[in-house]
Amino acid sequence: MADVTLKSVVKRFGEVVAVNKVDLDIKNEEFLVLVGPSGCGKTTTLRMIAGLEEVDEGEIYIGDTLVNDVPPKDRDIAMVFQNYALYPHMDVYNNMAFGLKLRKFPKDEIDRRVKEAADILGIHELLNRKPKQLSGGQRQRVAVGRAIVRQPKVFLFDEPLSNLDAKLRVQMRAELSKLHDRLKTTMIYVTHDQIEAMTMGDRIVVMKDGIVQQIGTPLDLYNKPQNKFVAGFIGTPSMNFLDVVVKKEGDTLYLDGESFKIKIPVEIKSLVEPYVGKEVTLGVRPQDIYDYSFSQDMAEVDGNVIDTTVDIVEPLGSEQTLYLVTGPHTLVAQLDMRTQTIVGETLKVVVNISKIHIFDIETEKAIV
Repeated sequence: MADVTLKSVVKRFGEVVAVNKVDLDIKNEEFLVLVGPSGCGKTTTLRMIAGLEEVDEGEIYIGDTLVNDVPPKDRDIAMVFQNYALYPHMDVYNNMAFGLKLRKFPKDEIDRRVKEAADILGIHELLNRKPKQLSGGQRQRVAVGRAIVRQPKVFLFDEPLSNLDAKLRVQMRAELSKLHDRLKTTMIYVTHDQIEAMTMGDRIVVMKDGIVQQIGTPLDLYNKPQNKFVAGFIGTPSMNFLDVVVKKEGDTLYLDGESFKIKIPVEIKSLVEPYVGKEVTLGVRPQDIYDYSFSQDMAEVDGNVIDTTVDIVEPLGSEQTLYLVTGPHTLVAQLDMRTQTIVGETLKVVVNISKIHIFDIETEKAIV
């Protein structure tokens, strides 16, 4: 068990800066998720922690030990790869035991650890099978089992679920979360899937272009994104972004979107006041848009009601995603199935103004 600390870590490939001055303080027994689009530097960061990539600048500590020049085999970490990396000629038992045999562990200790890991993962009946005889989910469990037998200080996962089908991914997410609760070990997990990040991580690190954009709990990132990128990346469907102008009428501030006006709540008025007469970006999550017919108690005339035209309807069973057009803007709303509508109809919607986000249009940093 160990803390992992990164201090101003930089990694370059030629002239490309893949990881740019990353600072992380990962607590003992924490499940930390690195998330971001392809090419953001998350896997490179993980590989530097593992020792598979050299650090160009900065320092990496595992526990109290500076590991910049420590080879991977001596870092007391175990890594689970995206493609499982199982030896095709060995059965499951020997795949899991291989690392321990290289380290000259006694036979009875190897046997105990392999069977213990197999019990934890529910793969006891697979120990005599070859990898080609296993399904994708079973191979993934074997890869995780091979890491567990090492009993490392830190587990590293590099997009381990990306090759699985959707149903199996959901199942394996739950299994990995339970595994973390059981083993009480530091886990660092890389994914491009923000649903995996939200459901599994104690904390999430959002990266873009090699730079850490924000670190926080899943709900912190969802409710208080520090910039437009984080706001758009976290949450499904993605947040709506509308370019609007801040206007003042008497003592009241509005966001003017040409075809609608949104009243600024008094609680955030002082933060928005410096932007009067300027363009800003309004952010509204699809879950914070409601059908006027069922939300009239929330509606304020000239305050949070928008007249829209239905462009696309996507029924999902218990809920539906609607693509709505208002003036030059397109809105995505997630409504329950009480709303009966078809493409081309008009639909009046209500925005929950207590949950709106406002971003500086130039810096893209959050104003509110």
